[in-house]
Amino acid sequence: MKSILSYIAALLCTTTAMAATKTVTVTVTNPSAFERKAVPVVMEVNDDVRSATVRLDGREIPCQLDDLDDDGEFDELAFLTDMKKKEKQVFRVELSTTDEPRQYDNITYGYIGIRDRDKTAKKLKHQEIKSVTFPKETNPYNYIFPHGAVMENDMVGFRVYCDHRQSIDYYGHRTLKADIAETGFYPSKEQKEAGSGDDVLYTGSTYGCGALHGWNGKTAVMFENVRNRTQTVVTDGPVRCILDISNKGWRPVEGRKPVDITTRYILYAGHRDVEVQVDFSRDVADIPLSTGIVDIVEGSEEFTDKAGLRGCWGTACAGNNPKVYDIHTVGLGISVPKKYYKADSHFTDGKERLPNQAYVQVAGTDSDKLNYWFTVTCDMESFGFKDSKEWFAYLKEWKRQLDTPVIIKRSND
Repeated sequence: MKSILSYIAALLCTTTAMAATKTVTVTVTNPSAFERKAVPVVMEVNDDVRSATVRLDGREIPCQLDDLDDDGEFDELAFLTDMKKKEKQVFRVELSTTDEPRQYDNITYGYIGIRDRDKTAKKLKHQEIKSVTFPKETNPYNYIFPHGAVMENDMVGFRVYCDHRQSIDYYGHRTLKADIAETGFYPSKEQKEAGSGDDVLYTGSTYGCGALHGWNGKTAVMFENVRNRTQTVVTDGPVRCILDISNKGWRPVEGRKPVDITTRYILYAGHRDVEVQVDFSRDVADIPLSTGIVDIVEGSEEFTDKAGLRGCWGTACAGNNPKVYDIHTVGLGISVPKKYYKADSHFTDGKERLPNQAYVQVAGTDSDKLNYWFTVTCDMESFGFKDSKEWFAYLKEWKRQLDTPVIIKRSND
């Protein structure tokens, strides 16, 4: 009798373990005749998944489970892979409903904080938060550290200003090392001498690296006319960092129905480009939209294919005070898919102080969604580009890869 009970107990344990772990096969195919690095592979998961393990040819690959809607349940699994031309890779993904999430070294970093305003403190203690909402009457610029939500990997860093502009600022790296957690976007003289990164771009009253705004035919329409604004650090980890920037009741065109808009910025490890996913609360065929890149300085070199790809290269002071900020050469690029791209344009806000002008991509959508990408480089990088010729060649190759994504298929064993 004892042996029978032991057998039944063992069988129940085996059955429970089988039910708690599910294996999924994910096949990724590179259809192109060129290699790809750090290819994002993203798949939805069920609410009951608690941990995941990804293996390629028996080798474990770092992965990341993300709760995208803050309901306490994971929604997506993401991992990265390098691929040869025309290569097919088969991954075994084990999804568990009982195990704790596996731990890997973080490559990406997301942060937003409440500024410590204690002038007597020897070291400021900014309080980290995950999300913050402001009514339209509030200007939080001097109360949020460092003036907006931050995202970073080992190649590039960005912040999204928390005021009505919501411009995207660029933090360059000297080496492949994330360091905004130490510098706070404002490195000291000692940190810069030790090789830290630094703020390298002056965004002025423009899109910066690639924010989304409205468009009135001459200039960008920002987010003054809203009910409230929210910035959220959704997730960070070994694979990607995600920021959500939301505006409730945005009315970029007087007399038309307001709309809620959430702009999601996704930065993957090993990438200098950012994927932008935009969700509206209704279809916005009646709202002219725009994105773009700051015209770094008068006389900067520009590139366009007049089909959604735009780039520039120029040298200017990284801020509004030459005594404080260094001079840097910066390359910017933006790619808007054909179905959303409308036209190239350019604007200046009429101010004498540069750079308050931008290379504009006029955009639009008949639905409630829109997406595009932006990318950056600067002269600080030991791993970057030496001149505009190299940068513009990279932009063409970058768009070619965006236009021919890898093919991802999954099946259950």
